[in-house]
Amino acid sequence: MSNLRLPRLISDGMVLQRDRKNHIWGYDVPGRNITVSFIDDVYKTVTDPNGRFEVWLEPVPFGGPYTVTVCDDADESFTVSDVLVGEVWLCSGQSNMELPMDRVKDRYPEEFDECDYPNVREFKITEDVDFTAPLDEVRTGCWRRPDRSYLGSFSATAYFFAKELNILTGIPVGFIDASLGGSKIECWMSREMLKGYDDKLAIADEYAPKAVRDAVNEANIKGMDDWHAMVDAMDEGLKEHWESDDTDDREWKEITLPAFFKDTEIGDMFGCIWFRKSFNVPAKMAGKSAKLWLGTIVDSDKTYVNGVYVGQTDYQYPPRKYDIPEGLLREGRNTVTVRMNCEYLEGFPGAVHSAARFTPGKEYKLFDEEYSIDLTGEWKYRVGAVTDVEFYRQNFVSWKPVGLYNAMTAPCHKYTIGGFNWYQGESDCEETGLYKDLFLRMIDGYRKEWDDETLFASIVQLPNFTIDNDPCSEAWQRMRETLRALGEQIKDCESVTAIDLGEDNDLHPVGKKELGRRLALVAAHFRCGTDIEYSGPRIEKSVCVKSADGAVITLSMSHVSDGIVIKAANGKGDDLKVTDMYIVDDAGNHLRAAVSAAKDKLILNVPGLNRSAREIRYCYAQSNSGALIYNSEGLPMSPGIYKL
Repeated sequence: MSNLRLPRLISDGMVLQRDRKNHIWGYDVPGRNITVSFIDDVYKTVTDPNGRFEVWLEPVPFGGPYTVTVCDDADESFTVSDVLVGEVWLCSGQSNMELPMDRVKDRYPEEFDECDYPNVREFKITEDVDFTAPLDEVRTGCWRRPDRSYLGSFSATAYFFAKELNILTGIPVGFIDASLGGSKIECWMSREMLKGYDDKLAIADEYAPKAVRDAVNEANIKGMDDWHAMVDAMDEGLKEHWESDDTDDREWKEITLPAFFKDTEIGDMFGCIWFRKSFNVPAKMAGKSAKLWLGTIVDSDKTYVNGVYVGQTDYQYPPRKYDIPEGLLREGRNTVTVRMNCEYLEGFPGAVHSAARFTPGKEYKLFDEEYSIDLTGEWKYRVGAVTDVEFYRQNFVSWKPVGLYNAMTAPCHKYTIGGFNWYQGESDCEETGLYKDLFLRMIDGYRKEWDDETLFASIVQLPNFTIDNDPCSEAWQRMRETLRALGEQIKDCESVTAIDLGEDNDLHPVGKKELGRRLALVAAHFRCGTDIEYSGPRIEKSVCVKSADGAVITLSMSHVSDGIVIKAANGKGDDLKVTDMYIVDDAGNHLRAAVSAAKDKLILNVPGLNRSAREIRYCYAQSNSGALIYNSEGLPMSPGIYKL
């Protein structure tokens, strides 16, 4: 057994940061002489009393593949092969950063056929926590290329970023994916970064003992299992096998789907409901394999076709996409049966506001390459069980302060990187007052730990989203504005606009390719020296001319490329009219402006403005209602509050 050992990050396929010193470290018997060879240079060191060694490779330009050879004076050695030198970025945040390529495969099927990008690499760290101290090394992960075997597990946002940056610059790109759905910013911060937030540090202390974490996890499993067992025992549908193909549903009630149940006779309830729909299959489709899409369902479901189980999903967010095997569909009448659980009146923990539903605006269909059968419209339903007990609200250990940082981020500080992509904020919308300070502490802490005051940070603004938000709340847009302002305030930092990349009815939009492109444009411009447009139009100067009827405000804009473009987005504003631009006067009145564009200027006609204008509010809402403002490169103006 070899005594010489290298960490997971230093392994075959790794990407080293170009034009900077790169840290190579490892472990061996104390006092051993270590030699590290890279390209034409040889570095020598000796293991310390703890058996640790390290060297710093001199900066080299991008290129490869190379090898890194590490050997000791006991004739033990490692050769790390297929090493590239390029851009290395940490990609972190919550579910929209974690969302894998498998979830966007139907949107971008060509990506799986054309994924031969040997100069793109991913190092994925799986969910891990430690509340005692930062780990020395990550406990999971390896460097992988985006081939057909692994692409599906890659972060979609990070992959599209890396691929586009490689295409734009020719520079190899490696990204470290340290992300987790539902995580708050405090999860990705150290104790030092959270100094003074005694309440958050007390929570970290509470979860430090393994016995406490194990007990919480066991309680989560037992609580969920007990609720399901209770409902299953009560469910008349399970007893009578309502999933059966020959179930008599003539006495079942009718409902039009998709719909929110609160808007129907079902109302709010805990328990389970069975839904059935009959549909006709043409002869040429019978017997063939097919796909069944049922949008998204709140909360969980188990689905059958002609009495045969075809799939299930255990919580609300994933799209219901089930495969129908050959031989199951028959010519003529067929049935789809869905047994769904109504678990929370306020949806999955972490949602701002959610309601039981078959989500409106999603696709409900059964289809193959030739035929498609619409499954929206009239369904039948019957309540299987009703209880007054809400589903067990899990206590997610991984969502506690410090834990993810210690186990997933801190071990990466030894590895030289060039930048940091951050897509997070959904889970912190109710605490936007704290978020600015927390982020400033976090980025300052990261730069200190990486010993790089110029470590670049790209922040993704929250996209458009409405369905689970309280329509009377401004929490979503406040968080978006906070993220935008941080991008302006912090040196070597940019925020990336995503107001047109969301889906009003889905917390996890699949349009990640364009988001990756926008992140790549920022990195190419600021870190790779590429002369390329990276931002949508920005306000540089305003001139207000008043009249008896109101005022005209002319905004001189930068980042307009070949001119300002007003166009529809998210299926809204087909008449190319901007309806989300307001002027706030010094009395607090909000006056809608009529917007037109002329090359590098926006002209705002504001009827009724007879006081001083205080600020512009552009698309300061959960989603846009009309057309949006772009430049000719397809980059949108950021929503926000702009002082005049």
